[in-house]
Amino acid sequence: MRTLLSILALLLALPAAALDLQPTTLQLPAAGGRSELWLHNPGPGHWQGEVRILAWEQQADAETLRPCDQILASPTRLDIAPGTRQRIWLLPRQPAPVAAERAYRVVLTPSAPGLARYSLPLFRGNPGPLAQPRLHAGIEPHPSHPSLRLENAGTLHARLHELTFVANDGRLTVLLPGLAGYVLAGRERHWALPARGDGYAGGHFQARLQDGRVVELTTPDPAIAASAPSGL
Repeated sequence: MRTLLSILALLLALPAAALDLQPTTLQLPAAGGRSELWLHNPGPGHWQGEVRILAWEQQADAETLRPCDQILASPTRLDIAPGTRQRIWLLPRQPAPVAAERAYRVVLTPSAPGLARYSLPLFRGNPGPLAQPRLHAGIEPHPSHPSLRLENAGTLHARLHELTFVANDGRLTVLLPGLAGYVLAGRERHWALPARGDGYAGGHFQARLQDGRVVELTTPDPAIAASAPSGL
């Protein structure tokens, strides 16, 4: 009996499991329309929290999230029982078309302390064949901490995976094996690089974009165009 009570106490003390979210990148049409986000709580406890939509801004060395009222979420308060799903509708406050892609973050904040907060990218715009990232790469030299500079002069965000340096002899050095990050449309990002004796001279960088293609990020000043439907 004592063992059974101990097991029950342990089960009651377990925190809510992580939510399953689908999709993990959200897209709104340029002209009105809505999108949906599905949340699944596998248990064992309730997941309670709130939904906020924040404008996502990017500078060379920082990313900023700020409150905005351009995108509406319904519902905004969540209480998801274990084993159940919850749909969140996302829609623009003003259905008028937007000329350029806009970036937001859907932030799910739990009420209980110690649980993970979720932040999903949300883009509003038209990811058609004419919308594409155009990346210009460059190196910011420094003896101990050089950096890679990427400017996106295109009209669509770029999502970079598997950022790799390719030396002159063809040897590959994977710098960021997973998701390296995003370069929003019309913005610039810097990535800190480990020091190298050759200062990254003579080689080039490559990364995988959201459409699955590997592109060469040669320096100092190439333009890479990638027609890419929005992914994760």
